[in-house]
Amino acid sequence: MSRARALFVDDEPRILDGLRRSLRGKRGEWDMAFVSDGAEALELLAREPHDVVVSDMRMPGMDGAELLTAVSRRHPEVARVVLSGHIEPAAAIQVAVAGHRFLTKPSDADSLIAVIEQLLVRTSGAHRSEARRIAGAVRAVPTLPEHTDGIVGLLAPDANLAYAVQMAMHDVGLTAKLLQLSNSRFFGARPRNSSVESIVNAMGVPMVQAVAGAGHALRPASAWDPAIEQHLHMAWRHAVATACLVDFVASPANRPHAQAAALLQDVGRLVCLATAGEERESAVDLASETRDGVPFRDVGVELLHLWGLPAPIVTAVAQRDLEQSPEPSGLGVAAAVRTAHLLIQRTESACSAAGSQAGRDDELARLLAHPQLRAQDVDWRRAADEASHQAGSWRRRGRH
Repeated sequence: MSRARALFVDDEPRILDGLRRSLRGKRGEWDMAFVSDGAEALELLAREPHDVVVSDMRMPGMDGAELLTAVSRRHPEVARVVLSGHIEPAAAIQVAVAGHRFLTKPSDADSLIAVIEQLLVRTSGAHRSEARRIAGAVRAVPTLPEHTDGIVGLLAPDANLAYAVQMAMHDVGLTAKLLQLSNSRFFGARPRNSSVESIVNAMGVPMVQAVAGAGHALRPASAWDPAIEQHLHMAWRHAVATACLVDFVASPANRPHAQAAALLQDVGRLVCLATAGEERESAVDLASETRDGVPFRDVGVELLHLWGLPAPIVTAVAQRDLEQSPEPSGLGVAAAVRTAHLLIQRTESACSAAGSQAGRDDELARLLAHPQLRAQDVDWRRAADEASHQAGSWRRRGRH
């Protein structure tokens, strides 16, 4: 097995010397290079493959945001870590788009090592390199064309907090990016089980607007294929319906992670299909749900892992299509999302020609018989119908 390779970039020699000393214990496991500017880093990456690049932001000439953006385009398989001190809010958004993980200066060696070791893990068993390459290129998850007006409304000067919360809880890309940023002290870390609503409330409207605006600027330039747009609309509607329903299925402690996982369940499908048209060599197969032979789900899970989202969310997205056998003590996040997914799927099948749930009804019956759900006085079929209707009727028609 080849050794991991990490590249560190900082224009201050004393910082690089400090990194060399603090990481001395990893010399037996990693090959490490230390350079003082972005141009030198890109030259080295062009000559030698690396797994991770760790860069300062405030550097003369090519700054960290420019460097990491270039790395995302030329070497998307390389994980990108920001290690920087205080920077202005406008520059912070550039950081948010350019990097996968964010650490503040000074950062202790254990924290830096932990982040690098996490990023050395590839989540896809069968498609390690390709899943990392596709996911690594993603800097922002695109908004569906039909929801663009909602983002424009959020960017308006008079957008309020309630509207920002509403947008974040219905937009896959904004949810993913806010969760990514909220887990870093660079952006004021929140508790790991924070809800999207609490994150928006803590960050405030200006920061949410800045994050949404940065993602909006990176939207695909070319028109979406109508068939793909319709396909993604149906996936989005299913995700929103599942997120609505899982609010009743999950325990209060698991609810924030379950709601986020439900909304993000098909993030891989979205990034694979939305960006495929801009990459002529990419091959998308809707029937097999793959891009360049990599399952959409593998790409989505790899992206959420790269962005450092909480493990319960990543696991629930990874296991959405796997049969669940939860312990009697509680459903857990993955089983709660799976239950809500199957209920919404049954509702969708009853309302269309999508077919029946033959083979899944037995599992759903077992899940609904779980003590956590049996104790609730809920008509789950009706609750699923209402959640599906709520998702279908949701529109961004103004601010509340």
